[in-house]
Amino acid sequence: MSKSVKSYQSNWLVSTIKAGLFACLFMPLLIGGSFIFPYIFPKQASFQIIVEIILALYLFLALKNPDYRPRSSWLFKALTAYFVVMILSSIFGVNTYHSFWSNYERMAGVISLLHYLGFLFVAANIFKTQKDWHKFFDFSILASVIEAFYGLGQLAGIFTSSGGARLDGTIGNASFLAGYMLFNALFALWLMLEKRSTGWRLFYGLAIVVNLFVMYETQTRGALVAFGAGVLGLFIFFIFARQKDLAILPFARPERLKRYLLAVFIGLFLVGGFIFLSRDSAFVQNSPTLSRITHINLAETTAQTRLMAWQMSWRGFLGKPLFGWGPENYYVVFNQFYNPDLYPVESWFDRSHNAYLDILVNTGLLGMAAYLAVIFLAFWYLWSAWRQGKITYFTAAIFSVVLLTYGIQNVFVFDTQVTLLMFYSIMAFIVFLSVKPSAENLNIQPVRPNFFFKVTTVLILAFALYFVNIKPGLASMEGIGALQTLQQGKADESLAQFKASFDIGTYGLPEIAMRVQDAALQLSQNSNIPADVKKKFTKLAIDGMNGALGQEPLNVRFMMMLTSVYLSSAASDNDYLAQADALLQKALELSPTRQELYFYTGQIKMYQGRPADALAQFKRAVELNDRVSLSHWNYGVIAIGVGQKDLGEAEIKKAKELGRAYGLTEIKQLISAYKRTSDWPRIIALHQEWIKLASGDAAPYASLAAVYAQMGDKQKAKELALQAIQINPSYQSQSEQFIKGLGL
Repeated sequence: MSKSVKSYQSNWLVSTIKAGLFACLFMPLLIGGSFIFPYIFPKQASFQIIVEIILALYLFLALKNPDYRPRSSWLFKALTAYFVVMILSSIFGVNTYHSFWSNYERMAGVISLLHYLGFLFVAANIFKTQKDWHKFFDFSILASVIEAFYGLGQLAGIFTSSGGARLDGTIGNASFLAGYMLFNALFALWLMLEKRSTGWRLFYGLAIVVNLFVMYETQTRGALVAFGAGVLGLFIFFIFARQKDLAILPFARPERLKRYLLAVFIGLFLVGGFIFLSRDSAFVQNSPTLSRITHINLAETTAQTRLMAWQMSWRGFLGKPLFGWGPENYYVVFNQFYNPDLYPVESWFDRSHNAYLDILVNTGLLGMAAYLAVIFLAFWYLWSAWRQGKITYFTAAIFSVVLLTYGIQNVFVFDTQVTLLMFYSIMAFIVFLSVKPSAENLNIQPVRPNFFFKVTTVLILAFALYFVNIKPGLASMEGIGALQTLQQGKADESLAQFKASFDIGTYGLPEIAMRVQDAALQLSQNSNIPADVKKKFTKLAIDGMNGALGQEPLNVRFMMMLTSVYLSSAASDNDYLAQADALLQKALELSPTRQELYFYTGQIKMYQGRPADALAQFKRAVELNDRVSLSHWNYGVIAIGVGQKDLGEAEIKKAKELGRAYGLTEIKQLISAYKRTSDWPRIIALHQEWIKLASGDAAPYASLAAVYAQMGDKQKAKELALQAIQINPSYQSQSEQFIKGLGL
């Protein structure tokens, strides 16, 4: 068969696959409010669906047209080795299921990540020319410009930002938006130097300006530090460029470029120095971005929490140094090596907020070695391609800077969908550069797929589409629908929808169960909800959280959430106390330094009528970190309640000194505590504080009336009940019944 015939038969496949690859680049723009985690799931699921389809099409293309059959290189082999280690780490880790599937919030399990390798594989083998790759990155830049204008819309107040004052675009996170903008600004710079067309260069100039402006408005320090390093890297590459490399640039007098760049760089350096030296001036303080970047301080709260997380990550790595704990299992490390100094600023981390430590924790030394091999080979093949004349000097330089800025930013963040998409797009391009050109071989013949191959491929594709994407999506949509139904006051209908969502049975069950747990707790505190409805939601929440623990049996967070449901219903079912107690003992084995666990165990001891044991639990929470106001407050309230008034009041004082808020909630807690020991003078004094804080509220008068009734002062109780009516007539029926009960 002639080459022209082969091309004719496979042309539609090539065009369709390319269109799919271009479509993947618009993934960052997708949001889906009908799904749990609307910024994550729709992006990843759409990307996975496209990749699965184009992989299936590529199989047919490779058979029909030998020109598109896969070629390999050491870089692709290193990438494959990295994924092999990842799979082995999952198998030998602490939770293989979670490593493979992840959850709705992250969508970063092995199965999801394999789609990026598939995306890279197809792109590296389908794009054959410089024009193909220019068009590929053009689409990425176009998507970023659309994203940037959405960010500008947030800045103008047209669209809302979930990040508050910090822009987050359709990505939902300021840090990841910043990284995405920086990637594409550098892509635009590359293509501006590659193309001669004035129209294209104007477009790239616009892309650079709006992308960098939006990056600046995200107020992301890690991205700005990476940008600064990138500017320095570009300057160095340009300064050391050969004259013949400068000559190919689209400038009228390229020989003067070094002088211009030197002047610009010196100017930027002086401006940066001036801003830093003026960091306490009104000009800098009034700019959130400049203020954040000039006041980076290791002593600030965010820096301290990151440093503590990194220390915990290192300890986790040392615990399993070879294969690690398995992808997506960082939360187990976080619990086991939890630093109580983190509380209450950060209670839950499922990432170390450092991509390199994540690799060490998840995949161990083998994974890190494979990853570093990928990065080393990427640089090697970039510059080898330049030496071989495949690319220009500035292509190698700019892509090196892209990798450099990506690497610096990853010191402060972790990868997510948009950064992975950009990284694997770059890797696809470098893999393309790394493979040797295939020699023309007319003896290689196309293969016509038989019926069995076609049917098998279609069935595998349908299986993947449904079980990897559609089924989890249906469960997520059903869960969101249940929440919306509950907000409409249709509790029974919502209950049925939640059950249906559970019954679909996917890796998303834990996050749906968390929504049910939250709903059950809210309903338990609503006096207008019938008792049978509360009981049904409690039962479903317990079933859901037990199902979540079935998937993630080492998840202390789930144990605490289930405990909260047990405690909310302990008064109506004593069996729940025993179950909560047993669950917390297991949780303490997994995370012995987490204060919240001692708060819960203390509550259980109180329910069980064991005040001394309860006090010991709250004391232990204080001992773990005596700078936490909440721990002192809880310890003080319990101490007062068990009769140790001096100790309790000393702890309450300490809590206030540490910044504990003191309002109506705290006053009511203290009233309840003093009631346990019938300390009437203190109870009355607290009610007086309540009355001062809540002027115009009849509740403290009604409560104080009940106190005087318990004390035996019926006349005073009657006076207060009448005052309650006077303040709020809706208390009339209740107060009259109360006065009648006094016998007056």
